[in-house]
Amino acid sequence: MLEQLTQLIQQSGLQSVINNPEVPNEHNDGVIAEAQNTILSTFSQLQANGETQQVNEALESADHPVTQNIQQNFAGNIMEKFGINGSTAASIAAVLIPTVLNAMKGGQQGGGAGNGFNIQDILSSLGGGNLAGGLGNLGGGNIQNTINNIGGKFGLDKDGDGDVDLNDLTKMFR
Repeated sequence: MLEQLTQLIQQSGLQSVINNPEVPNEHNDGVIAEAQNTILSTFSQLQANGETQQVNEALESADHPVTQNIQQNFAGNIMEKFGINGSTAASIAAVLIPTVLNAMKGGQQGGGAGNGFNIQDILSSLGGGNLAGGLGNLGGGNIQNTINNIGGKFGLDKDGDGDVDLNDLTKMFR
Protein backbone atom coordinates (compact mmCIF):
# COMPACT_ATOMS: atom_id res chain seq x y z
CA MET A 1 0.00 0.00 0.00
CA LEU A 2 2.83 2.43 0.78
CA GLU A 3 4.27 1.71 -2.67
CA GLN A 4 0.98 2.93 -4.15
CA LEU A 5 1.31 6.15 -2.17
CA THR A 6 4.87 6.60 -3.45
CA GLN A 7 3.71 6.04 -7.03
CA LEU A 8 0.86 8.47 -6.53
CA ILE A 9 3.25 11.14 -5.24
CA GLN A 10 5.71 10.48 -8.09
CA GLN A 11 2.94 10.85 -10.67
CA SER A 12 1.58 13.96 -8.97
CA GLY A 13 5.06 15.42 -8.61
CA LEU A 14 6.05 15.02 -12.25
CA GLN A 15 5.62 18.72 -13.06
CA SER A 16 6.13 20.32 -9.66
CA VAL A 17 9.22 18.31 -8.66
CA ILE A 18 10.74 16.11 -11.35
CA ASN A 19 10.41 18.53 -14.28
CA ASN A 20 11.12 21.56 -12.10
CA PRO A 21 14.49 23.16 -12.95
CA GLU A 22 14.61 24.65 -9.42
CA VAL A 23 14.88 21.12 -7.95
CA PRO A 24 18.25 19.51 -8.71
CA ASN A 25 17.72 16.07 -10.27
CA GLU A 26 19.72 14.36 -7.54
CA HIS A 27 17.10 15.55 -5.03
CA ASN A 28 13.97 14.45 -6.92
CA ASP A 29 13.62 11.13 -5.07
CA GLY A 30 14.35 12.77 -1.72
CA VAL A 31 11.70 15.45 -2.26
CA ILE A 32 9.15 12.79 -3.25
CA ALA A 33 10.05 10.73 -0.17
CA GLU A 34 9.75 13.82 2.02
CA ALA A 35 6.24 14.46 0.70
CA GLN A 36 5.26 10.90 1.62
CA ASN A 37 6.93 11.13 5.02
CA THR A 38 5.24 14.44 5.83
CA ILE A 39 1.79 13.15 4.86
CA LEU A 40 2.22 9.84 6.69
CA SER A 41 3.64 11.38 9.85
CA THR A 42 0.82 13.93 10.03
CA PHE A 43 -1.85 11.29 9.46
CA SER A 44 -0.29 8.87 11.94
CA GLN A 45 -0.11 11.62 14.58
CA LEU A 46 -3.78 12.44 14.01
CA GLN A 47 -4.63 8.76 14.23
CA ALA A 48 -2.62 8.33 17.43
CA ASN A 49 -4.53 11.25 18.95
CA GLY A 50 -7.87 9.75 17.92
CA GLU A 51 -8.47 12.50 15.38
CA THR A 52 -9.10 10.36 12.31
CA GLN A 53 -11.99 12.61 11.30
CA GLN A 54 -9.33 15.29 10.66
CA VAL A 55 -7.82 12.97 8.04
CA ASN A 56 -11.18 12.78 6.25
CA GLU A 57 -11.56 16.54 6.41
CA ALA A 58 -8.02 17.15 5.12
CA LEU A 59 -8.76 14.92 2.14
CA GLU A 60 -11.82 17.03 1.40
CA SER A 61 -10.30 20.50 1.35
CA ALA A 62 -7.04 22.14 0.33
CA ASP A 63 -7.95 24.94 2.76
CA HIS A 64 -8.27 22.64 5.77
CA PRO A 65 -5.80 23.47 8.59
CA VAL A 66 -4.33 19.93 8.45
CA THR A 67 -3.68 20.29 4.72
CA GLN A 68 -2.11 23.70 5.28
CA ASN A 69 0.03 22.24 8.08
CA ILE A 70 1.25 19.42 5.82
CA GLN A 71 2.13 21.94 3.11
CA GLN A 72 4.05 24.18 5.52
CA ASN A 73 5.94 21.28 7.09
CA PHE A 74 6.79 19.79 3.70
CA ALA A 75 8.01 23.14 2.33
CA GLY A 76 10.15 23.74 5.42
CA ASN A 77 11.59 20.25 5.27
CA ILE A 78 12.63 20.43 1.63
CA MET A 79 14.13 23.89 2.14
CA GLU A 80 16.19 22.59 5.04
CA LYS A 81 17.15 19.17 3.66
CA PHE A 82 17.67 19.98 -0.01
CA GLY A 83 18.45 23.70 -0.07
CA ILE A 84 15.42 24.55 -2.19
CA ASN A 85 14.59 28.25 -1.94
CA GLY A 86 11.51 29.32 0.02
CA SER A 87 9.28 30.44 -2.83
CA THR A 88 10.01 27.30 -4.86
CA ALA A 89 9.39 25.06 -1.84
CA ALA A 90 6.09 26.83 -1.07
CA SER A 91 5.05 26.55 -4.71
CA ILE A 92 5.86 22.82 -4.86
CA ALA A 93 3.97 22.20 -1.60
CA ALA A 94 0.94 24.25 -2.74
CA VAL A 95 0.62 22.10 -5.86
CA LEU A 96 1.83 18.67 -4.76
CA ILE A 97 0.18 18.18 -1.37
CA PRO A 98 -3.42 19.10 -2.37
CA THR A 99 -3.06 17.07 -5.58
CA VAL A 100 -1.92 13.99 -3.66
CA LEU A 101 -4.58 14.36 -0.96
CA ASN A 102 -7.28 14.82 -3.59
CA ALA A 103 -6.11 11.68 -5.39
CA MET A 104 -6.07 9.82 -2.07
CA LYS A 105 -9.67 10.89 -1.50
CA GLY A 106 -10.61 9.67 -4.98
CA GLY A 107 -8.99 6.30 -4.36
CA GLN A 108 -10.66 6.08 -0.97
CA GLN A 109 -14.03 6.32 -2.67
CA GLY A 110 -13.10 3.70 -5.26
CA GLY A 111 -12.64 6.23 -8.06
CA GLY A 112 -10.16 9.00 -8.70
CA ALA A 113 -6.79 7.31 -8.79
CA GLY A 114 -8.36 4.21 -10.32
CA ASN A 115 -5.77 1.91 -8.76
CA GLY A 116 -7.61 0.68 -5.69
CA PHE A 117 -5.83 3.19 -3.45
CA ASN A 118 -7.42 3.07 -0.01
CA ILE A 119 -6.63 5.49 2.81
CA GLN A 120 -7.96 2.98 5.35
CA ASP A 121 -5.24 0.54 4.25
CA ILE A 122 -2.63 3.25 4.74
CA LEU A 123 -3.92 4.04 8.23
CA SER A 124 -3.99 0.34 9.04
CA SER A 125 -0.39 -0.04 7.88
CA LEU A 126 0.53 2.80 10.23
CA GLY A 127 -0.61 0.71 13.13
CA GLY A 128 -4.30 -0.06 12.92
CA GLY A 129 -7.47 1.93 13.04
CA ASN A 130 -9.64 3.32 10.32
CA LEU A 131 -11.37 6.47 9.21
CA ALA A 132 -14.47 5.58 11.18
CA GLY A 133 -12.61 6.45 14.36
CA GLY A 134 -10.37 3.53 15.30
CA LEU A 135 -7.36 4.62 17.30
CA GLY A 136 -4.81 2.04 16.35
CA ASN A 137 -1.58 1.26 18.11
CA LEU A 138 1.47 3.10 16.89
CA GLY A 139 3.72 2.06 19.75
CA GLY A 140 6.89 1.60 17.71
CA GLY A 141 5.17 -0.60 15.16
CA ASN A 142 4.83 -0.27 11.43
CA ILE A 143 5.43 3.48 11.11
CA GLN A 144 8.88 3.17 12.65
CA ASN A 145 9.75 0.38 10.22
CA THR A 146 8.54 2.56 7.35
CA ILE A 147 10.61 5.51 8.57
CA ASN A 148 13.65 3.27 8.94
CA ASN A 149 13.23 1.83 5.44
CA ILE A 150 12.66 5.17 3.73
CA GLY A 151 15.22 6.99 5.86
CA GLY A 152 17.86 4.36 5.23
CA LYS A 153 17.42 4.64 1.47
CA PHE A 154 18.01 8.38 1.62
CA GLY A 155 21.03 8.29 3.89
CA LEU A 156 19.24 9.52 7.01
CA ASP A 157 20.73 6.80 9.22
CA LYS A 158 23.68 9.02 10.19
CA ASP A 159 24.94 6.82 13.04
CA GLY A 160 24.76 3.59 11.02
CA ASP A 161 22.74 1.65 13.60
CA GLY A 162 20.02 0.50 11.19
CA ASP A 163 17.28 2.87 12.30
CA VAL A 164 16.34 6.51 11.89
CA ASP A 165 15.85 8.18 15.25
CA LEU A 166 16.72 11.19 17.38
CA ASN A 167 20.42 10.23 17.40
CA ASP A 168 20.46 10.54 13.61
CA LEU A 169 18.72 13.90 13.77
CA THR A 170 21.33 15.24 16.20
CA LYS A 171 24.16 14.05 13.96
CA MET A 172 22.64 15.93 11.01
CA PHE A 173 23.20 19.23 12.77
CA ARG A 174 26.79 18.64 13.93
